[in-house]
Amino acid sequence: MSTSKSKQQVGSSKPQRVQDDRGTVYELADKLAIGGQGVVFRIQHDSRLLIKVSKWPDTDVRTQAWRKQIEVVHRMPIVENDLPIAMPKTLIVKPRAGYVMELMEGLVPLEDLLLQAQEAFHQGNGLQGFVDSGGLDRRLRLLARLARVLAKLHGLAIAHGDLSPKNIFVSRSHEHAQVWLIDCDNLSYAVRNSNLQLYTPDYGAPELLRGEAGISTYTDVWSFAVMAFQLLTALHPFKGGEMVDQDSELETQALRGELPWVDHPDDERNRAYMGVSRDLVCTPALKQLFDRCFRVGLINADERPVMSEWAEVLESAAAQQVLCNAVEGCGSTFLWNAALVCPFCETRHTVGTSLRLSHFVVAPICELGEDAKPSDRWMPTNFHQVVAQQPVDLRAAPPGTSTYSESELVATVWIDGGELVIRPARRSNVLFQASGSSKLVPLPRRLSLPRNSVQHALHFGGPANIHDAWRFKW
Repeated sequence: MSTSKSKQQVGSSKPQRVQDDRGTVYELADKLAIGGQGVVFRIQHDSRLLIKVSKWPDTDVRTQAWRKQIEVVHRMPIVENDLPIAMPKTLIVKPRAGYVMELMEGLVPLEDLLLQAQEAFHQGNGLQGFVDSGGLDRRLRLLARLARVLAKLHGLAIAHGDLSPKNIFVSRSHEHAQVWLIDCDNLSYAVRNSNLQLYTPDYGAPELLRGEAGISTYTDVWSFAVMAFQLLTALHPFKGGEMVDQDSELETQALRGELPWVDHPDDERNRAYMGVSRDLVCTPALKQLFDRCFRVGLINADERPVMSEWAEVLESAAAQQVLCNAVEGCGSTFLWNAALVCPFCETRHTVGTSLRLSHFVVAPICELGEDAKPSDRWMPTNFHQVVAQQPVDLRAAPPGTSTYSESELVATVWIDGGELVIRPARRSNVLFQASGSSKLVPLPRRLSLPRNSVQHALHFGGPANIHDAWRFKW
């Protein structure tokens, strides 16, 4: 099925129908995406199902190979591992090969978020499209969830093979962060090398474009990083630079990895002066991951951050957000800063409306050697948690670590008026250390702490043992 023919059929008055191996006939609706091997359609009167059909006739060797690939994919351990990937439900047999897949309701292509932000920039509306499409919070949570899904998939030694904003669907509602991958026919047991060299333009790893390697978990990481950078900055990490902007013929070289990425620390030839400022949407740890992937990982694919690293850094960034009040400000979120100024609308928030906790590991001084000083007991982990009016759970592990979601609940904290409320969980060992005191006081019940702009600490363990602690100035 050629692209021009599909457009003609979909746009004509005569409905296009296909039939599966159970005899069910489906009437195709609008076309969602065109991949390397097939075309994805919605189905008339059924928003839960999608159909992908081959771009080529059944007699074509490419279609025959694709049909075999779908049969291999169908046997992969995707459903039993609860991965949100739209697997083949039935096979399409007429008029050409394909399959039926199920999609969760209430989802839209990730591409919609990219386009909304980019169109606002082009129309001179600045960051309005970024905010209107869910702002920073939605982007960080969706990317963190997608990273977790891909980390689990890679843990099964399976690569997706063709990640792009067109084949990743996300929650339409800004309050949710569901992700669903619709293009499963490129799934491959390809951890390092394979013969498949499929990719979507703009998202293929440079080794694929150069024909040096096939799809792998490393090429997945590259595609994810490009999408993440685009989603956060409204800019492609290689096409958005000054060199490509001045000479579009250099675009192919840029995508092949022959030009520096737009934020290269030492090579400014392709520097970008457009898009969202990285300082507004990226923590230092997230900027480091992008640089590792697009600079060091440009040549050495195995130097790219693995998906679990992306997940942890994105989850950590999500925990450091401040909500900009919709009454006074824009209603979006922003990364915590000492001035509590929203960079998207320049609203200054009152001191005491939010608080940043800093995580430490505390060790007994006897464990640190003869020359250790009391201050050496406090070892910063660079994990943080922002607290405001909505209750926040503190767990045995800080947000941004691999064990956070499964770790035990220790306490819940929130701000109520001018007081910080700390409510220990049942049977948890929470100790409070007041400013200027070395004494750790057990918290058997809720504590309401008035704000005096002094430093306190919450300890999740006694002084005789190595334990976690949170420091904060309140």
